[in-house]
Formats: sequence, structure tokens, C-alpha cells
Amino acid sequence: MKRINKILFFLTTLVASSIEQSDIFTGHWLNACRPNVCSETAFSLCWNCFGERVCKSCISFNKWECSTCADGIYNKENLEKISGNHYLICDSMDSIQSRVCHLFCRGQYSQSDNIIKNASLNLVFIAFTSFTSTLSTITKESTTTTSTQAVHFNGTVKLNVSISNSFQRILSLPNGDLIRGSEKNFIEIWDIEKGVIKGNLTSAYSYPYVFSLLSNGDLVAAYFFIWDLKTTSSEPLKRIMQAEEKIFCLTVLKNDDLAVGQFGSKNFDIVIRDSQEGNIRNRLVGHKNTVFQIIEMENGNLVSCSDDRTVKVWNVKTGDILNSITHTTYVRSIAFLNNGFLASGLSDGTINIWNFETNQLIRNLIGHRDAICAFNCLHVLGNGDLLSASWDTSLRVWNSSNGIIKLNSNLHKSTILKESVDFDSFSEELT
Repeated sequence: MKRINKILFFLTTLVASSIEQSDIFTGHWLNACRPNVCSETAFSLCWNCFGERVCKSCISFNKWECSTCADGIYNKENLEKISGNHYLICDSMDSIQSRVCHLFCRGQYSQSDNIIKNASLNLVFIAFTSFTSTLSTITKESTTTTSTQAVHFNGTVKLNVSISNSFQRILSLPNGDLIRGSEKNFIEIWDIEKGVIKGNLTSAYSYPYVFSLLSNGDLVAAYFFIWDLKTTSSEPLKRIMQAEEKIFCLTVLKNDDLAVGQFGSKNFDIVIRDSQEGNIRNRLVGHKNTVFQIIEMENGNLVSCSDDRTVKVWNVKTGDILNSITHTTYVRSIAFLNNGFLASGLSDGTINIWNFETNQLIRNLIGHRDAICAFNCLHVLGNGDLLSASWDTSLRVWNSSNGIIKLNSNLHKSTILKESVDFDSFSEELT
């Protein structure tokens, strides 16, 4: 412990001596995030965001004037390079900067290597070089606390809403509302606290049923309708982009490009489109059946799962397949665990845990009696446990390290077809 303290003291001294206090807070995010421009309420409402795209979307969604602030927080050019490492430097006595640092950390999924405090200068140096499995954040009064992903589940039902029509996909919004598709040409907006529909988004062309959010908070829905969810005085539909894909899943990438998975045809390419004009940037060719989910990795590569029984890793720029893992049956959902292993949910109810570097099957999580539901039905909780949902009507929480079932919820009376995770809770759609 003494040796660690000496190293930390040396590193603190080294970093602090490498930069003058008067030279530090030069990033344009500082002025853009001031209360007279961007209300602190936007920060408070997004305190538990997770992932850069979600955090940016949340900040912009709650107050459109905060869009410049959100862009600045996650602009890597605002980081200071010191002794080969990149640092976000904050004045811990400034409440705005403390909030910015916190949201930056949340956006990186986990805190980077070091947090270094200098009491005399009231500075906090956050190393931005690599990722670990825990999230440390900076709070006021120059204190350092540890937090984890704000997804929690204890099996308690907060609200039960009866749905009269058939299954539709759902999406949680940063403000706590819920988006739900319909059998007609509109999208329902639900007040999930009250369990009532508060509004509809209507299209005269087609009924959209696949959703995601752009970084500015706009809703994108197949077949590529873009809605401004913040407007209250005008038509929220901003633009429509033509597309020929049979869209089955949709992921917004960090640069706001759209990754589209297809179904029901001989063409199961993943199509990368520009979300502004709809232009095709690339096609990822290799899947032989329906693509159920697409995840963007921190390095920009994409991971997809399919009914062709494979999980594939793609270089999104070149279209090359970097890795492919073949499973025993259809793969419906995927998620990365905190240790970097991949969890894949199969149509027979099994969950595989893979070492993604070696393609070694580490273990099987066995307990579900029917298929893991599709469209993102595996979620890593704040403590590292894995939440799964299945057609067998159950929700389960697993210790992914040893395969032990820690919680089994059988409150549902019918098939679970979709989960949607909120910052504080999650929703599921049943048959």
C-alpha cells in the first residue's frame, strides 16, 4: 500500500507539474455547458446515462441548447496529452466541471486508468487511455466515488400495463418515456410512470416498428423516418429517407451512421447508411439468414448475430469479417460482459459465454426452457450479473462467472418477446 501511495503521489506531481492551472480549461465545452446556456437540469436527468451515444442523446434531448455542450464533452480534441496519456482535466470545486467529468466517464462505459487529484490546485486528472470494468466518477467537494452501470433488477414489478393489440417493439427514451410501435401507421409515446399513451407520431407512408436514437435526440424509425421528439409547436417529422432493405434491426453508430440488419429475403447484408441523406456507405456481406442484433465495439468494429448460427465481427470501413463464431443453433441476442467475454443467447434457451479473443466457449448458462427472446434481450447489470429474458415467460439473473442463477422471475403469464432498458428500470413487451 505504501508503494502504491508513493507511485500515485509521484504521478500526481508529474502531471500537475506538466501543466499550468491557467492553461487548462480551454475546451469550448466549458462555456457551452454553463447554466446560462445549458441548464444543470439536463445534467441531472442524464446522471445515470451509459455510453457516449446515449449520454449525448440524453443531454441534447432534455434541452436542445445543450447539443453544443454534449458535442464538446465527448470531443477527444478537448483532452490534454500529458506524458503520452490523454486526460480530461476538471476543476473539482466547479460544479459544472464536476458534472461534465461525470458525464464524460459515463459516456466511456467505464472509468479510465487513473483519477489523480491535486488538492492545492483543486484539479482532477482523468486518464483516458484504456477501459476497466468499473466506473469511477468525480463529484463535488473533490471526492472520488465508484459507481456502476445504472441498470438494476430485483424482480419487482413497478407497473403492469395491459396491451390489447399484438406485440410491437419498444424503446426507452432518456426522459423516461417509452416508444412503442403499432399495427397502423403511427408510433405510440407512453408515459411509463402513469401507464398511458401521451401522444402519437404519425406517418402517411408506412408503419415503422424498428427504432433508435440519433445523438441529438431525434428518433429514427424504419423505414427511415426522422422525428424531432423535442418539438411541441410544429410537425415533428423532419425528413424521410428512401431505403430498399427489409429492416429487422437497427443500430445508430457513434458517428450517427445507421447499421441495418435484414430479414426475409436472399439478401442479409448489413447496410451502413448516412443518417442525414440516407446514402449507403458500405455493405457488410456474409450473413446467410436474418440478422437480429448489431453492437458497435469501442474500436468501431461491429458485432452481429444471426439465424445463420453465427456471431460475426466486422471492420465497418472495409467490410471485412474479422471473426466468426459458429453456434449450435440460432443466435437471437448478444451482450459483452464486463470482463470482455461475449454472451450469446440462443433459440434453445442456452446462453453461451465466449472468450472473444480465442473463440473458446467458456461455459453454458442453462436454465431457460425456451428461446432467449430477440432484439437485445441480454443485459449486463451494474454488479456484472447478466439479465436474460425468454419465451419461457421468465426473467433470470445469472452470475456469469460461475453460471449460478441468482434470481428467477416467473411473474409473467405469457411469452416475453422484447426488453427495453431504461436508466433506472426496464420494460418488456409480451405476447
